[in-house]
Amino acid sequence: LDPKTLDVRTKYTLAGKPGDLHISNNGIAAIASADSGTVELIDLARGGRWKTHLDGQLGELRFRGDGKMLLVANLKDRSLAVLNVPALQRVTDLQLAMAPENLCFKPDGGQLFVSGTGMDAIAIVFPYDTLEVEQTVLAGRDPGVMACSDDPGYLFVGNASGSDVSILEVDSRKAIGAVEVGERPGFIAITPDNQYALILNRESGDMAVIRIPSIRRTRDHTGAALFTLLPVGSDPVHAAVVTTQSG
Repeated sequence: LDPKTLDVRTKYTLAGKPGDLHISNNGIAAIASADSGTVELIDLARGGRWKTHLDGQLGELRFRGDGKMLLVANLKDRSLAVLNVPALQRVTDLQLAMAPENLCFKPDGGQLFVSGTGMDAIAIVFPYDTLEVEQTVLAGRDPGVMACSDDPGYLFVGNASGSDVSILEVDSRKAIGAVEVGERPGFIAITPDNQYALILNRESGDMAVIRIPSIRRTRDHTGAALFTLLPVGSDPVHAAVVTTQSG
């Protein structure tokens, strides 16, 4: 779509029903078709296309920061398939202790956090030279959606079936707090200035706001509190933060 007029510029026919999409910094779109196990790449500027098939039910996919590797969640096998770009040849499979339902990169791209059904923990994946699952750490009950702030480095982890968000300090990998936010947090966004974490609660239909500079590491792990709660309507699923430039 044209970003200003929303007129359709180009249409692409896909090999299966799309389940997730991610775009690299150099303009290549990756699409996973969950049921068919197909992964496709489309070079949006030059029109090149590549495709491969993976056995299993596919979930989210993410480009590595340099765009040279694509990490694809395989829910059935509880693994991450690492494919090179653009040929989509399999480099390795990383086995996990949980179904990789949620993927979240650290802002600098040096670590990938994985959460999902099967364990009350998150896996930390190194996506560059080592290509390994480096550690699995506890992250509250039933970890679900995630988002990571840059400065300070906090990982916010929603309770998929409950009403709280756990906060982990990225450097120490320690839980430093948990905040009651609303029923079934289903999406988390960090504002570009790293001032606020925005949590959409699907069941309660509201958006919880945590002010990041107010988070403090305390002995009893209660160094965070809810800043405000805003009604947004029934079953919110996604949010985008739009920035404007003055002058």
